[in-house]
Amino acid sequence: MSWLVHALLIDNGAFAWLVPVVPLGFGLLFGLFFGLPALLCWRVNHIFARVLAFAGWLCIFEWIRSWLFTGFPWNLTGSVWTAWLPVLQTASVTGVYGLSLFSIIWFAVPFLIYKKQYVWAAIDLSTFAFIAIFGFLRCYEMTHEYVWGVQLRLVQPNIEQTLKWDDNAAEENFMQHIRLSKSKNHEKITHVLWSETASPYPLDVSEDARAMTISAVRQNGTLITGSLRVADKSKKQLANSVFVLNDMGEIESFYDKSHLVPFGEYVPLRNILPFDKIVPIGSDIKEGSGVKTIRIPNAPPAGMLVCYEVIFPHQVVDRTQPRPKWLINVTNDGWYGDSAGPYQHLASAQMRAVEEGLPLVRVAGTGISAIIYPWGEIMSSLPLNTQGVLDGSLPKALDSITIYARLGNSIPLILSLLCIVFALILNKKSP
Repeated sequence: MSWLVHALLIDNGAFAWLVPVVPLGFGLLFGLFFGLPALLCWRVNHIFARVLAFAGWLCIFEWIRSWLFTGFPWNLTGSVWTAWLPVLQTASVTGVYGLSLFSIIWFAVPFLIYKKQYVWAAIDLSTFAFIAIFGFLRCYEMTHEYVWGVQLRLVQPNIEQTLKWDDNAAEENFMQHIRLSKSKNHEKITHVLWSETASPYPLDVSEDARAMTISAVRQNGTLITGSLRVADKSKKQLANSVFVLNDMGEIESFYDKSHLVPFGEYVPLRNILPFDKIVPIGSDIKEGSGVKTIRIPNAPPAGMLVCYEVIFPHQVVDRTQPRPKWLINVTNDGWYGDSAGPYQHLASAQMRAVEEGLPLVRVAGTGISAIIYPWGEIMSSLPLNTQGVLDGSLPKALDSITIYARLGNSIPLILSLLCIVFALILNKKSP
């Protein structure tokens, strides 16, 4: 999590005094989510029972971490498998929490062998082999099919974070997006996508800015872009939004970010805590009403996700509406610099694609922008800290809804409880 320090040094060092505090605070707080599972099973004497108990409790505490104090399920243990697609497919059934559970059990094989628990090590390895075979077969069955008539262009301007909110650079930043949108083969593109707060002007009130976007798309084309929105004029309160605009610069629909970043977009307990938020905008960002499916002209309906909304398992699709056919994640990872942060963020996006069985299009201001297949494979991407555009077709969603998308976190939680119960039985029977 060291990339958090980089974000504190962006605004002329205004938050530099927090640099030694944040790593210590994260260690003390999030260390509990590893320390408590260890504490709950340290008296378990049976070797394999201890492994099962720790895996079960860790899974439960990762789930708790996803909602406690608004939640922060970043870098969950199961995320390590984004590097190997066959095992990653497990998330389509158990979600990332269940994959974390299995991972802890599998990683214990050297420990079991060291303790001469060869039978349990063999059973452990056999479960890994079974799941890996399942993943290989699932990947083998996948076909690279695309939505007819939809050609995407992801615009990555690579504007430094220090210039993003600079009033003197606002017009040039905006024109940079338009120039990239109109670059080579522009006439073939049906849908242009810009990143989070790509427009420095609130598009709902700035008619001039909307008029300028007309040149960014071809005739009958569509622009999907992040922008601030004037949500409450009387309170001068803004929302962090995504706008869908047609080729006439008219707003077709919009989405307001609903899962805001504490201390980034708002200050919890503002009347008590002596802090200001990191994002240099006057008032706290106004919270949206929740994720929802958005109509996109000449394309399938999409689920919108702004920035770190993509890290929350089973919270990226509105289950009360018709199911979207793809997910769009606009983000600004310029806060993280050249660090592990953008790569970890991308891994979360891959995981959500597998869990939901939906393609995910991720457009980031400084990278990493990517088009991801619904089984987690990255179709194409733009590297971090690179300026350019990424053109590609829109992959089709899987024909059937994944088990995890249907049943959600009940599956990993039940598996965790079964592991804990089985661990107690084994421990009771051990001498």
